[in-house]
Amino acid sequence: MKNQRSSMPRWFSGLTLVPALVVFVGLGVATPSMGLHAATALDVRTAPLVPGGTAVANDLAVRVVDGGREDRGVTQAQVTLFRAGPGSLAERRVTGRLTGTDGRVAFGDLPAGEYVMTVEAAGFQTLERSVRLPAPDAIEVVLQPRPLTLDEVIGTASPLRSGVTYTAAQSFDRDDLTERMGASVGSMLDGEPGVAMRSLGAAATRPVIRGFDGDRILVLENGERMGDVGESAADHAVALDPLAIERLEVVRGPASLLYGSGALGGVVNMTTRDMPRTWSRGWEGAVQTQAASMNRSGSGSGTFLYGADDWATTFRFSAREAGDIRTPAGRIGDTAISSLDGSLGFVRQWNEVRLGFSGSFVDREYGIPEEWDDPDEEVFITMERQSLQARMDWDPRQPGFIEGLEWRTIASRYFQQEIEREIEADGSVDEDVELEYDAISLSSTATLRHGQAGVFTEGAFGVAIRGRQMDIGGDEAFTPGIGERSVGVFTFQEAPLSEDLTFQLGARVEGNWNEARPNDDFPDADQSRNSTAFSGSLGLNWRPAAGWESGIQLARAHRVPLVEELYANGPHIGAGAFEIGTADLADEVSHGLDLFLRRDFARGSVEIAGFANWINDYIAFQPLGQIDEDSGFPVFQYQGTDARMIGGEISADLQLNDIWSAGAGVDWVQGSRTDSAGDPLPSIPPLRTRVQLRADPGRWWAGATFRGISTQDRVAPDELATDGYVLLDAQAGLRVDPMGNHSVILRVDNALNESYRDHLSRLPERDLLMPGRNVSVIYRWRF
Repeated sequence: MKNQRSSMPRWFSGLTLVPALVVFVGLGVATPSMGLHAATALDVRTAPLVPGGTAVANDLAVRVVDGGREDRGVTQAQVTLFRAGPGSLAERRVTGRLTGTDGRVAFGDLPAGEYVMTVEAAGFQTLERSVRLPAPDAIEVVLQPRPLTLDEVIGTASPLRSGVTYTAAQSFDRDDLTERMGASVGSMLDGEPGVAMRSLGAAATRPVIRGFDGDRILVLENGERMGDVGESAADHAVALDPLAIERLEVVRGPASLLYGSGALGGVVNMTTRDMPRTWSRGWEGAVQTQAASMNRSGSGSGTFLYGADDWATTFRFSAREAGDIRTPAGRIGDTAISSLDGSLGFVRQWNEVRLGFSGSFVDREYGIPEEWDDPDEEVFITMERQSLQARMDWDPRQPGFIEGLEWRTIASRYFQQEIEREIEADGSVDEDVELEYDAISLSSTATLRHGQAGVFTEGAFGVAIRGRQMDIGGDEAFTPGIGERSVGVFTFQEAPLSEDLTFQLGARVEGNWNEARPNDDFPDADQSRNSTAFSGSLGLNWRPAAGWESGIQLARAHRVPLVEELYANGPHIGAGAFEIGTADLADEVSHGLDLFLRRDFARGSVEIAGFANWINDYIAFQPLGQIDEDSGFPVFQYQGTDARMIGGEISADLQLNDIWSAGAGVDWVQGSRTDSAGDPLPSIPPLRTRVQLRADPGRWWAGATFRGISTQDRVAPDELATDGYVLLDAQAGLRVDPMGNHSVILRVDNALNESYRDHLSRLPERDLLMPGRNVSVIYRWRF
């Protein structure tokens, strides 16, 4: 790794991009009428918007309303106009806008003639009709409801398809992911509301949600645990390349109810298209390439799907090569990446049942900057993962009490080595495997959805099983191996308390059985731990009027300690730390309060979210202010303490006009011990702000994002403080053809080449700077 160099050219090495950034705050909204989103009919008719009112010639006024509650408009419905006649939709498209809080939208200065109008809204059937201008009256559209599709709900937050949420969550589709494409999921999500990034080089990054890190954040693939060790240490990476992800969902808040041990802070669910739910006949897919200057990287991927009437097969691959990270102060050695991912999948559809299988692999090697300044020594990690996945969906055409069944499972084999390579004085190479993980795991969940049951209008029951056998070896194995098993049963129920208020109740019981497995360094390891954990949640969702939504949830979550936290005793070369475990640590138990308020209106949205979590027996990775004499590493100990996490996020997006849009956000979290000392917890993100501006006239778009990160001087004992800094990112894109099938994106991260240190960086002693200016180009072709 030390001697590898990327073959990418040194692009734009002298480029300095300083775009002007417009900062604004301004929201003006009208008070909407009260009511509940519901509809039972589909209708189109002309009617005056007010008694006696008419639309001006060559102008068009539209109101979209619910069928069952015609006093209520449908907010955020997409109304699009096309010229009538031959040609593709892209060629005939004239304009499109979203409805406001009362379901109204208006178009002006339209030429007289025939048009085709489509109206789309989540949870309603799409309408298409002809319109002739000038129109004597405004047009009123009454939409018929339909069940929400899985693409319209954040399925990670709920096993139901009601679309009702009780905690803050967000999703990213393939286009969103392409615009922010990076080498890791952590770097792509960094800066989103409440989401930061833990990093140790370019590959070893992982999301941090609301100050929670490691195993307190579950990173899932297609809703199941992956079987890797990304959660256990800073030098471990997520075992899936972002190029494979089709959709990404982030839930901010406790989720042990649905996913078991862990998930005290949230969930990141990465969805691939290896087993698609829907498809069209024939071929479809996408090819993407990316090149970047900061580490002279190049990547490419392809996703291909062939569909018949009742079956489909898929194939994907991705490859990535990157050199060492470059900062404003120079190159950080031992941070290169080389990876290859691929999969094959097959899905068969019967009348009511869909069954899919897939097999995938990951082969990756990446450097760890432990001996980055020594040209004769390097540390790197090799990672292999093979997995088999299966999924079954039963959706009865005429559901009764049982509305559907979903079963998903992942079986995987994971192998990782942390290798130290030294060049001796005589030129020979000495290579030692310092730490090795060899794991076989299974994660499986079955969920049965049902209809009316007493006061509950819909709900779900589920069972989840999980097992892992992990052997740990190597010259410097600092823990024994571990065998883990768990079985959990859960229920999730919803009931309407009124037309505008929905109640949620959930509970989970889970048994966990863990036992240490001996190795050469821990030959007598035979400790075992058994526990029964209870998780639950109570939630309310209130939609008092069109465009307004609020949610509140009380949740109890739990987490079983990791093997490192219990039994570690030695140097961890990849993490650059001497780790000491505590064998009598208790399970973490969290009691959390989450709430949010969201306002959607014609030209944007505002969301305010807050949280408070009280964690009994929180396990802190505490620096002791000591240096181990033999390894030279700083000493850390896993300590149990009671703790509290409080904080919140505010985000706003505003469409200024048909071309310009803007956004802003701020998030803050404070973590503290609640024992007598009351010290701050280590590795807590500082206050962050974000402002962005974007122009999108159709065929191209461009924008800039300003991020301000405050000084973090509220630190744990013996933890280093970090200074605040400001980052400016710029983006631009071109949709080459009218349909947007060919697109090119230019992105400049850290455009001002700011020198800064991230508080969550695990680079040695935080003396190393974060990456400097990075110019990347992305090309994507969809077919």
